[in-house]
Amino acid sequence: MADRSPAATRKRVAAAEALAARLPGLLLAAQRLAAGAASGRHGRRRAGSGEQFWQYRDLRDGDAPRSIDWRRSARGERLYIREREWEAVETLVIDVDDHPGMEFASKPGRETKHDRALILALALAALALDGGERIALFGRTPSLAGPGALDRLAAGFLLPPTATPCTGRLAVIGDWLDPPEDIRASLAARGAATRGGVLVQVLDGAECDFPFHGRVLFEQPGGAAREDVARAEEVAAAYRDRIAAQRAMVAAAAEAVGLVPLFHRTDAPPGPALAAIRAALDPRG
Repeated sequence: MADRSPAATRKRVAAAEALAARLPGLLLAAQRLAAGAASGRHGRRRAGSGEQFWQYRDLRDGDAPRSIDWRRSARGERLYIREREWEAVETLVIDVDDHPGMEFASKPGRETKHDRALILALALAALALDGGERIALFGRTPSLAGPGALDRLAAGFLLPPTATPCTGRLAVIGDWLDPPEDIRASLAARGAATRGGVLVQVLDGAECDFPFHGRVLFEQPGGAAREDVARAEEVAAAYRDRIAAQRAMVAAAAEAVGLVPLFHRTDAPPGPALAAIRAALDPRG
């Protein structure tokens, strides 16, 4: 149950206003990232019932004789099937966690986990639209396509979650630092088991490496909890073991519902992460 107290409402409004101020810059960064990615008809090019030629392949057991392309086969000693391209338009359903912990950045000037997740999500949406797909923001927008769809999807991040229904493959991005039961419940609420798609875990570099020494005061985003550690280096090994175990658990939870698990650090460039997400969403994979 969402906290509807006046203080909580003021926090949500302030967070939405801050995001609205950053969103044009994030959208521009995402469009540049998408422009630098390899172009292509992401998610649609596969064998199916369309009219456009896709590729030749060898005859397999179970193929009907009428499907043989005799003209192509006559050039050699093998029998070939002429495959056509699948033309059904799919919807890519995107979701980005926006809890307070996603606002963490360990260094001034480094993108927060939330901002990096938004850039990846918007760049992925731009590429999907370019490939002829429809896009939707889980629980916030209907399926979108055509001119202005990317802007409408971006504006959807400012909306509160609703029960907006949409079907399609799922691309969900967050830090996934919650307990296992909460992560499983979150994926179930998104209908991940019936969608397929990809789960991306985004962490700050400091969350991965724990580069702290001496006395450090650790604060939970939002000031909900604090821990004063006298000698951070003494807990570093135990922390790294725990974060490795968390990452393994997240990957297992994703695979259990048919999502491809991927990992990304905010101190790494986003281009390879975007390419990995696209590859994981490719039905031919």
